[in-house]
Order: sequence, then structure tokens, then C-alpha cells
Amino acid sequence: MNRSTDTEKSITVKEDGEEDGSECSLAVLVLAEDFYPTTSGGAFIDWNVAKYLVNCGDDVTVVTARTAETERREVTNGVKIRRPFSGLQKNTSPNSLYGQLQRILFALLVYPYLIWLMWCQDYDVIYSTNHLFHPIAGVLRALFRIPLVTFVGYSPSIHEDVSLTDPLVLLERLNFRFFMGDRALCQTPSVREELERLSAATTMRIDGTVQKQSVLHAIQNDADEQAAPATEESTIRLVYAGRLSSLKQPLKVVSLLDELPEEYELVMVGDGPQRDDVEEMVRNRQLENRIDLTGRLAHEETLQTIYDSDLLLLPSRADAYPAVVFEALSLNTPVLATPVGVLPTIDHPLLTTADLSAFEDVLPVIDLETDDEIAEETLDRFSVDRFTWDVRAHLVAVTE
Repeated sequence: MNRSTDTEKSITVKEDGEEDGSECSLAVLVLAEDFYPTTSGGAFIDWNVAKYLVNCGDDVTVVTARTAETERREVTNGVKIRRPFSGLQKNTSPNSLYGQLQRILFALLVYPYLIWLMWCQDYDVIYSTNHLFHPIAGVLRALFRIPLVTFVGYSPSIHEDVSLTDPLVLLERLNFRFFMGDRALCQTPSVREELERLSAATTMRIDGTVQKQSVLHAIQNDADEQAAPATEESTIRLVYAGRLSSLKQPLKVVSLLDELPEEYELVMVGDGPQRDDVEEMVRNRQLENRIDLTGRLAHEETLQTIYDSDLLLLPSRADAYPAVVFEALSLNTPVLATPVGVLPTIDHPLLTTADLSAFEDVLPVIDLETDDEIAEETLDRFSVDRFTWDVRAHLVAVTE
């Protein structure tokens, strides 16, 4: 089999003559609504940024919300973590009415705490990573005349039916207009367009989300354990890895497989509110022998499943920066995805984007021949290490 690799050069934030600032030492205040030991995508990235800053010699204080399982104060890997007040209760949706009230209460309590903290200690720069913290960080920037870098991850602007009648959209627009600080970072072109339209901040889009070590460990363990199920050579193994929700459209994937020839099989990794509907559709269409519903798997098992498959399907109606796509590309597994978020701007030989209605026609013409090696250049390009490096370069830039 032939291996295709991504040869596009990485884009860095360094300009001609600009150093990465690694010789500098910063005192950084990080504001993150979710943080270690939470394992969500945003918390994982923020944790890696904080660890990288410490490894560069920076003094890092993180202010975040407390849960029932966490302490008010701790120092882990050199990162000073402060959790002065409780945030969302477990299993509470952040966008529900109760969830929003809890978040507002946390913001009202943490605001005077942060004023006290900054009065007691000098910081060189603030790094705010959540919509909830951006207004607070913007006020702190003005009060203490300190540089502010913000990051916009999730955004309601990625949805097709964006409306200012949506309170979340309206609040985000206010954030973009007044509280983005000196530099605003994001990962999605549509979000960058809104930031450039509304904000006075310098706006940059940066890449990176893949856990490099997890990818390497998954492949090594897969080789050691020989865990891949035996399949006939003529079988084409598709994989869906994501939440079983209407936004991700898992029911459309089941319908798609029903229309494909018998040699196509599907593994569906994940759980969610549409789990029962998916199971019912599989039974009604008598697809039990062609569809394997694994439920939620550990991250490494999910990576192994993607690696052992011929192609990853991403049928989402909206998605900003789908990590699973970049994990698949790093594993040299081809991807067929809807043109959501950043994906239409990504030039990669193993990535194909098309409307979901065209999947059935596009799928047979995709070249599935890849070898078993990791795509090193792709992994470097989209690793979380790349993200952390770029964030620190921006933090250094605003302090000079």
C-alpha cells in the first residue's frame, strides 16, 4: 500500500527577525472556566498551555472554578491553580437556564477576588480562554493597564442559523466588540471574520489540538496487542467517532450505510441523547451485522479504532475545529467530512469535504490506500504542542 503524507509547511506566528521569546520570563494570569483535572477538550488545551509556560520558565497562576472533587488551591507541575468558588454543578448543561445562573453567580464572585489577587501580585499578561471570563479580563486590563490575550474556542457563530435574537450570540457579539484585549486568538475562519469585523484586537487563527503522545501510544499498543479485528480484504471499514446527538447527525450515517454496498461496514464510537434512536434504526433496517455500536470508549481505544479503519466519517451540521479529524489525518486514516468550521481551509491529501447528501457518491472515489506509518508532518502541524508554542509567542509579543 502507498502512504500519502502532508507536505504543507507549518505556519508560525513568528515574523522576520522576531524571536520566539523563550529567553523571556513572564508572570501569567490564566483565566479558564474549565481546567485540570477536567478532561474536556478546552480544559485539556488550557492545561497544556499552562504546563508549557512553566517549562519555559514562566510563573503561571490559573484561576478557575471549583468542583466537588477539587481543592481550593494546589500546585501541579509547577502550575499554581486557584479555585476560589464553585462553578457548574456536575451534569448541568452550561447553556441551560440553571447552568447560566450558576455561571453568572461564579462570575460575580470571582471578579472582586481577581481584583484582590492582581492588587497583591504583579502580572505581565492575562490570558483569558472562555467567554465567561472575557468581560472580567477586559475590565482588569483597563484597571491595571496590563496586556490581555483572549482565546475564542467554542462559538455560536459556527452555526448556520446565527441570529442576534439568540442570547448566546448577542453576548458573544458584546464580548467581541468590547472585551477581546490586545490579541484575540481562534481556530475557525468564520470566528476570525467576526472578530476582525467587531474587535479592535489583533486577530490570529492558530492550529493545534491533537495529543501527540496519545497517538503514539495508541499505535504502539495496537501493534503490540494486535488488537485490530480480522476483516476480509474486500471489506471497507468506516468509523464514526463522536457524540450521538442531532448536531453530529449519526442517524444520517446509519442511513448512508444502508445505501452502500454490502462490503461497507461501520463502527460507531460514542454515546449521547440519540443512542436509542440509532439502535432502533439499526434494528429496523436489519444492519446489526454491518454496524458495530461500541458506546463510549477511552481516548486511546478510540484512536486505535480510527487507526484500524479505512475511513473516518464526520457528518456534523456544525463544528469549529473537530479534533477527531486531525487525529485521523495524523493516523493516516482518510476522512470524509461535511465542510464545517476550519475544514474547508485545510489542504491535506487525505481530507475530502462534501455535503452530506453527496457522501454516497463521493465515498467510492476516495483513495483508501495508505500505509501503517504515522503522518509525522501532519501530527506536528496539528498537535497541541503547536498550539501552546503559538499562544506563548503571542503572550510574549503583547508584553514587548
